[in-house]
Amino acid sequence: MGIEQTKIPNAPTTDPVRGIPTREETISLIQEQIGGAEYKQHVTARVTKVYVHEKDLPKRRRADGVITRAWNYYGRIDVIINHSGREVLNIGPMCSHFNCQPLVDEEVVLVDHDGQIFYSFPLNKMGKVNHNRARKVTGEKDVFEPTTFYARPLAIGPGDSTFQGRFGNYINLTAEPERNGKPAFPKLVIGNNMDKDLIQVEHKNYDKSFHHFHNTNTAGSCIEMTSSPLPASIQPSAIESDMNDVFDSAGDCITITSDRLIMNSKLGDISLHSSDDINMTSIDSINIVGLDRVSLGKTDSVNPILKGVESKELLLKLVSAVDQFCTTLGERPSAEEINVTHTHIQPAIDELKFQMTQIKEQFIDNGKILSKKVFSE
Repeated sequence: MGIEQTKIPNAPTTDPVRGIPTREETISLIQEQIGGAEYKQHVTARVTKVYVHEKDLPKRRRADGVITRAWNYYGRIDVIINHSGREVLNIGPMCSHFNCQPLVDEEVVLVDHDGQIFYSFPLNKMGKVNHNRARKVTGEKDVFEPTTFYARPLAIGPGDSTFQGRFGNYINLTAEPERNGKPAFPKLVIGNNMDKDLIQVEHKNYDKSFHHFHNTNTAGSCIEMTSSPLPASIQPSAIESDMNDVFDSAGDCITITSDRLIMNSKLGDISLHSSDDINMTSIDSINIVGLDRVSLGKTDSVNPILKGVESKELLLKLVSAVDQFCTTLGERPSAEEINVTHTHIQPAIDELKFQMTQIKEQFIDNGKILSKKVFSE
């Protein structure tokens, strides 16, 4: 016996035919009325428990004797059927690949298939995305109205397909308009955190039915795949005046915007390739760090660049030594010392040679002025 049975004849009704039916017509009529029926078995039910915490899962003993949790309960629910008050326990989702986990006191549709009952998505009874429970919460105490108040249904356009979470995140398969304003060019939007749009937040504070209108530049985080011949709506946070001509977001384009972007490769490489230019602009600074090596101009370059501080120190010492030597040469001897000029210059020459040797050993022989990590072609 299913959760509810409604007989639906397999064959459509026909007008009665006068006369005596043949043997074949009689058999067909009997089969139609007695055996030829399918059962439409689905009812609504209120959720009483959701198994999404390990502590809520029943305990069981594994084959090796270890006491563990019954993980086959994870993601399942207990319900009370609305029309009969019957309690049904341990119900799994209809699809194992795509599911919206219901909340306690939300209502779901139950479907009986070959004696096994499944639940579908929560019913949209209140037109909300954060929750759809009319009763006061009596069981599950994780998702509350105050913490998800600004999560609203996404404002959509003609033909859009949307997938929305309860917490202000969404995916929208939409289109960009052509010149007459009709949707024409495919566009995919992944948005997160509706709370960052302060103008819309004000509207939501006064209107609980106010939808959320996606805006690339006010979303907390956003990824867009666009294809319109017109430029994308993203506004760069830092752009040099000379880059206005090269910043082109028209056509097939992917834009990523957020307060902070982190790209992390745990094992492999990160590769950026372009058939034209790669432009990087920052209001503050750009840091390129290679813990082992940084190559500029060519991946296997072997020419180390000069270190700025050490090169400056070398030049200062070199200039000081030459300046001291020139000062000595500039000291003109008196008339009685003309015959001893050689003895006047030789000490300066020896001092210059000594300082040059020190500079060579300190900065050049040991490679102090050369970078050990950064190489250029």
